Amino acid sequence: MRVEEIYRRLRRVKEPITEMDIVSLGLVEGVTVDEDGVKIYLRLAEGIRHPFQNALSWPVRWRIVKDIVNALDDVPKLEILEASNLVRYYPEEDD
Repeated sequence: MRVEEIYRRLRRVKEPITEMDIVSLGLVEGVTVDEDGVKIYLRLAEGIRHPFQNALSWPVRWRIVKDIVNALDDVPKLEILEASNLVRYYPEEDD
């Protein structure tokens, strides 16, 4: 699958509070497609400095990740990471 197709599908994923797509909001830092699979780098934790902020924002971040997985359900070897620190959102565990 090509990078352009991934971005097209990601534009269907809405940020739950604003209902704007995550690409237009700048929440997608980048997408790579290679023999190892598809990696999506997100900027969901930007500006979060305190554990309380992290706790408050987690349900929104999880909803976005879940919606990305649903939009790309036919993509093998999908990995979703936080761009700032490479923490993996999906898959949660190694197979």
